[in-house]
Amino acid sequence: MGGDDPSGMRISHTSLPGWSTARGSRLRWIGLLAVVTMLAASCQVLSIPLGTHTWVRLTDPRHNGPATTVAPTTTTATTSTTAAPTTTTTAPGATTTTTVPATTTTTPPSPDGPRLGMLGVDGTHYATEAASGVDTVVVAASWASGEPTQGTFATSYARQVRSRVAAAQAAGMSVILDPGMQYPPDWVFALPGGTRFVDQYGDVFGGSTPSGNNVANAVTNSAVRSALGVYLQWLGGQIPAGSLWGVRQGGGPLGELRYPNGSYNGHTGAYWAYDASTQAASPVPGWVPGTGTTAQAQSFLDFYNGMLTNLGQWLNGQFKADFATRELLTLPGWGERPGVGAKVVASLLTLHDEEFNEGLDWSNLLSSLPDASHSIAYTTYLDAPSVKPTTELEDPADFLAGLVGSHHLAGLGGENTGTPSVAAMQMVLTRAKTLNMAVVCWMSESDLVNASGSEPTFATLKQQAASILG
Repeated sequence: MGGDDPSGMRISHTSLPGWSTARGSRLRWIGLLAVVTMLAASCQVLSIPLGTHTWVRLTDPRHNGPATTVAPTTTTATTSTTAAPTTTTTAPGATTTTTVPATTTTTPPSPDGPRLGMLGVDGTHYATEAASGVDTVVVAASWASGEPTQGTFATSYARQVRSRVAAAQAAGMSVILDPGMQYPPDWVFALPGGTRFVDQYGDVFGGSTPSGNNVANAVTNSAVRSALGVYLQWLGGQIPAGSLWGVRQGGGPLGELRYPNGSYNGHTGAYWAYDASTQAASPVPGWVPGTGTTAQAQSFLDFYNGMLTNLGQWLNGQFKADFATRELLTLPGWGERPGVGAKVVASLLTLHDEEFNEGLDWSNLLSSLPDASHSIAYTTYLDAPSVKPTTELEDPADFLAGLVGSHHLAGLGGENTGTPSVAAMQMVLTRAKTLNMAVVCWMSESDLVNASGSEPTFATLKQQAASILG
């Protein structure tokens, strides 16, 4: 099943409450199209020439497949508190009054080589992981578990999160926190305005809460964004200062910084800008792909990309204030590449390119981050196949490496898509070493624990890490 399934189904591994990760084939999908004519200058990410007449699309496989999920931890003990959002940046067209607390100076990543991290940890394999070279783990939280009713926070759940962080540290691990923005509580969807993403076909994006797909629209809905700010400030206050090596900055489906996938509910080329909040802010309300003029298409696309960029910038400032550590911007897929946008606009946005459907305008996003000096561009497709060493066709990690340098970010990081193979492990470790990444994570622990046949084990990771990372 292609794209983000409306049922929320996804191949996933779940170990900590509120955590889901994806696993799929190496390619999101492969399609071969006959092409009558082709110019070498037309080579692009969405259409990659393989010879004279056959093209193939190479994209992130996270958005495919059935899934198993687990519900976020349930909590009972709560205390009612009120926290103010911690940002001055709002969704375009929205007006809010907020307070910004004092910020804390943080230290950029060490340049002494990649840290080796593990995703989907359950806390029972730290000794084995340490022996395999792992020095960093991702601890997951959940908005639904932390704030079951608006303004009422679960103190027992906060203790659980602190306990997981402390246990990892006691085992000698550094900790990256996933704040669980992709698991919003049900009350968020009752807030004013368009709280769910809607595409031009009228499809309403959703899924079960634990799938990581039941996300709320913090891109254009100021009420959702304000509520998210309250939760993040509360969560940041529950973690002792200096406890975290970094925090994963997503904001969209599966905890990645993106719109939903362009293939959904039997439709393709979906743009998620047709809920009430987004239409109210749109410079071309009512316009849909395939109609009007290229000027309208360009105006729509600039707005669409700009909204997601605005969310990423807002979250970056929020995380700086609330967590005072490195921000790992979780960036899926290939990203929008130079030269492709003109073709998409010329088609009035009917040319199907998932990178544009998902709003992956990394160049603009990374050029104006409030906390750039502590921000890590983190690809969730580190095992992407190499095509050609050009800006248009290089793999996502190499493309992001150029942006990291030009925008003076703290560093580069990444993880595999969940394909449990020795080849994928060698690829991600080699790229991490070659590109001098700040951190490389393996997804996921359960793959190594439950490995069968030729799939890699902890022993494999130990051997490969020693050989490649040194």
